[in-house]
Amino acid sequence: MRRALLLALLLTAVVSVGAMWIGYPRMVSGVVRDELTGQAVSTATITLGGTTLGVGPEGQFALGWLWQDRWVAVQADGYTEARTEVPRGPLPGASVLVSVELVPNRVRCVVRDGEAGAALVGAAVACNGEQCTADEEGTCTFRRVHAGAVLSASMPGFEPVESHWEGRDSQELTLQPSKAKVLVMDEYTGQPVSGATVAIGGVEHVTDKTGSATVRRLVAGAMLEVSAAGYAATVASYGAEPVVHLALRPNTLSGTVRDSRTGVPVGGALVRALNSGQIITMTQTSEDGRYVLAGLPMAITVAVTAVDHEPIALAVERTTVLDVALQPFEVRGIYIPLGLLTIEERIAELLKLVDETELNAVVVDVKNDRGWLAFPSALPETKRSGAYQPDCMDIHHFLAMCREKGIYTIARIVLFKDPMVVAAYPEWAVHKTDGQIYVDTEGSTWCDPFLSEVQDYLIGLSKEVAALGFDELQFDYIRFPSDGSVKHAVYSQESTVESRTRTIREFCARLRSELSPMGVLLSADLFGLTPWVEPEKDMGIGQRVIDIAPSMDYLSPMLYPATFTKGNLGLDEPLLHPYEVVYRSCVELAKRTNTRVRPWLQHYSWKGMEYGVKEMRLQKQAAEDAEAFGWMFWNAGGRYLADTFDKQETAAP
Repeated sequence: MRRALLLALLLTAVVSVGAMWIGYPRMVSGVVRDELTGQAVSTATITLGGTTLGVGPEGQFALGWLWQDRWVAVQADGYTEARTEVPRGPLPGASVLVSVELVPNRVRCVVRDGEAGAALVGAAVACNGEQCTADEEGTCTFRRVHAGAVLSASMPGFEPVESHWEGRDSQELTLQPSKAKVLVMDEYTGQPVSGATVAIGGVEHVTDKTGSATVRRLVAGAMLEVSAAGYAATVASYGAEPVVHLALRPNTLSGTVRDSRTGVPVGGALVRALNSGQIITMTQTSEDGRYVLAGLPMAITVAVTAVDHEPIALAVERTTVLDVALQPFEVRGIYIPLGLLTIEERIAELLKLVDETELNAVVVDVKNDRGWLAFPSALPETKRSGAYQPDCMDIHHFLAMCREKGIYTIARIVLFKDPMVVAAYPEWAVHKTDGQIYVDTEGSTWCDPFLSEVQDYLIGLSKEVAALGFDELQFDYIRFPSDGSVKHAVYSQESTVESRTRTIREFCARLRSELSPMGVLLSADLFGLTPWVEPEKDMGIGQRVIDIAPSMDYLSPMLYPATFTKGNLGLDEPLLHPYEVVYRSCVELAKRTNTRVRPWLQHYSWKGMEYGVKEMRLQKQAAEDAEAFGWMFWNAGGRYLADTFDKQETAAP
């Protein structure tokens, strides 16, 4: 009994002593360091038994006397919480040194395309003010991530995204492609433009019926190239706005050209777009009178020229449709010789005659049959020949006088008969077999029509005349010489019917090709007998209707009864039959061509035969009865009997 009691007491003592040793106070101190760097973590806190203490600037701490608690919790923002067991001291009351290493928080951000799912290489990722560029796997890794930290990612062409850190080692950031609406409108009407192409970096988008297209992955500063049929293309820089408003300026003009009197469409009319007098573009109307001009600026002048109609020029701005009504027109004109251009008073008298009567046009010498010019040509050939007649009134002033009165202007250009140029360029002349220069019965010399140099010069001169602003160019002496010792004439190549007609035909085609774009009508003077010779013959001068007519708007046979000899047209004395000569010749010529016939009429007496008002009016009536497209009177001195013409108030409309 006493032994059992003794053992119990002994056991109790041992337990008590052990308990006293375990709970004996210990001095605990230490330092908190970053696991990766080994640097002190001065922001750490120590929690023991419900008590939280901060560490020193070097991460050091001292817990005083530790009794029974053996676990210490260590925390710091950006680190994973650490729980450290305090070891027993070697003896009761011993000091214990503890080293705590905090593991930095870590997050691996994965940036992906929210549409394609692909990693976004090069995306900009940020966390806690730290920047990172996503690698080839679209990842960025951040350490020491604070609780509640904001992760952000951005990339050109995508909407930026932000997300709070969820405490996981890996977190995905999904970027959705950016979207912008491009709205394309008509600059003039404000209406949407459907079918417009919006191109960015080689990728094209097409606008719908509302004029809009949704463009993805747009980057600020990207260039938008916008185009549509019938509009001038434009380029704009994207400024990151959600809706891009773009206006396309229409650059086409269309419409119909009609006869103002009948309303019938006018086919074959030349429609030109001009800017500061320069041709931008041009076209011809179709059979139904329709035209379309493209590639136009905002403001232009539209010039329309058509046979049998007055030319018109209209200033237009900010419009896409222009219908044009042309006034019907037939030339009723008189001839003005170059010499009268030196006497402005006489010019004023003639223009007054035109203004007060049924007359509406003048044919004025710009280059006459002596080779004189009424304007200062810039061509080297004319400068060398000295052909310009400086005493002539300024041709622009003359044209302005005509326009003021609404007078149609025709420039007469004598072609291959040119003594002035021959004098300057004798190598261009028609020669004789003896080597001398050929001279016709009037004492004039001629240029060789076969020579390309001669043709080039005449075409260049004609283009200069067209640029002056005449409504029409009329070509005379569009042939080889006809009188004098023509059988002895020598040219640069053999003169045959075939070679002569081919030369005239090809030259006329060149005139048409190079002059038509300038908006000027073309006409050609013909021998009065031309309508009556066999169509395949050229009378030795290379002049045939079939060769000249296709390149001209009008043919003007010189139907002067005085030039018809006894027996012509079966008449004993054609001079006594002015009506028959004009009427029958116009009808005969019209049978051979679709080109409009507009004859020259005689306004002078000849060989004792007085031609007065009666004879003049008979010729005029004959042309009208033959349904010619107008008429012109010739008087070499520019002298006309006013009573030949109806007064303005009684003139036919």
